[in-house]
Amino acid sequence: MTHAHQLVDRYIQSWNETDPLRRRVLIEDIYAEQAGYTDPMIQAKGWEAIDATIAAVQGMFPGHVFKLGGQVDAHHDTLRFHWHLTAPGADEPLVIGFDVAALDNGRIRQVYGFLDKVPMAA
Repeated sequence: MTHAHQLVDRYIQSWNETDPLRRRVLIEDIYAEQAGYTDPMIQAKGWEAIDATIAAVQGMFPGHVFKLGGQVDAHHDTLRFHWHLTAPGADEPLVIGFDVAALDNGRIRQVYGFLDKVPMAA
């Protein structure tokens, strides 16, 4: 398994980790201290903001699980990959996304997230 795939696996793991202390350890290991995360709904900078973003998403989708949605593509210091967010027991993902991550010394410096499938508002 390549470093890129291992890093993305840990990235996905951080989005699934509900224990605040374990999640924070993952975040500090995966991201550079002043890393940024940007998607259509949020812009976060730094470990605290990224942690708060993950906690907020978990609060919006309790019990849902993030999974890698295919292969990790990487070149130079850039990664891209699809992910799925699935409800417990569901066959189809509720949300499908695509992230591009820029690395610095093997850690994530910036994530640009795109949402390919989102649930309809009730």
